[in-house]
Amino acid sequence: MAYGFAAPNGYDTLIDALRDALTAAREGDQAREEEMTEDIRDASYDMMPRQAGYLVRSACGAIDAAMRGFDRENSLAIAEHAIENVQDMLWRSQGTASAA
Repeated sequence: MAYGFAAPNGYDTLIDALRDALTAAREGDQAREEEMTEDIRDASYDMMPRQAGYLVRSACGAIDAAMRGFDRENSLAIAEHAIENVQDMLWRSQGTASAA
């Protein structure tokens, strides 16, 4: 699956994709989770601002870790928080862009 996260319309798609990957991890569907996070991670390298791309890759890592974590509930909560960080960054970047 190829993702396009161009601002600002693609931001909702990005957050939905991250949440879908987290759902796959929560359900124990490792193959789907890995495929989704790999695709999301690959698409994140073209994101602006660059910090948002970094946070997306960080969220993907947190989702991957939740799939393998010993403390599953805590790992899932950390991944949720990482997704929220991405969403906050994207909202801030939209506000900055519209103010310019």
